[in-house]
Amino acid sequence: MVDRPQNIELVRRTPFFVVAGEAAMARLLRPSFTQLLPRGAVMFEQHETAEFLHLLLAGSVGLVARDEAGGETVVEIFGAGELFLAPAVILRLPYLASATALTDVRVLMIPADAFRDGVAEDPALARATVELLARHWRLMVDQVVDLKLRPADRRVARFLARRVREDGGAGSAELPEPRGAIAARLGMTPETLSRTLNAMEADGVVRSAGKRIDVADRDKLLNYRKG
Repeated sequence: MVDRPQNIELVRRTPFFVVAGEAAMARLLRPSFTQLLPRGAVMFEQHETAEFLHLLLAGSVGLVARDEAGGETVVEIFGAGELFLAPAVILRLPYLASATALTDVRVLMIPADAFRDGVAEDPALARATVELLARHWRLMVDQVVDLKLRPADRRVARFLARRVREDGGAGSAELPEPRGAIAARLGMTPETLSRTLNAMEADGVVRSAGKRIDVADRDKLLNYRKG
């Protein structure tokens, strides 16, 4: 059971439960529990059967896929407020990637059976799940377009812009994850990521401040092209 007020408030504010509503939230919270995991902890392995739906309350988690030869890459990074991986839970299929904590994390563990029963019986929960899957589909297509069509500078710019509030104009993009994980997610080497960030800073588009990137103009960043 999730009984800490701050945890309940975090869950209530997530996009999924904003749509699903209080009744659905209460239903799923009853059998659920939270875990605190350190950076580097493996939450589940590729090919394991999905026993939980995970809602990240704090921190960052990377989905790491491995091929038959042992090569691996980060295919996605999830932040606070995001649910993963619903398709494996809904379809009762093994995970297609492992999940590794890229920072210290706090995660809500929702039993798979409870989630599937809720989706089958609660129209509001089913609607929220459809919206969740639709958002993830759009993100996946956008990522494929990034990797196939956009140069490194555009990929980095768009990644940073997604971490700045759309209505703020200016803002900061927090990057608590290892730069190697971010580079893998963007389909480039860490060296290319560093060179691109340095070029952006030289062009006055961003300013580095440790694990934070300050952005003076989000729209300008979105339209950034090196050189």
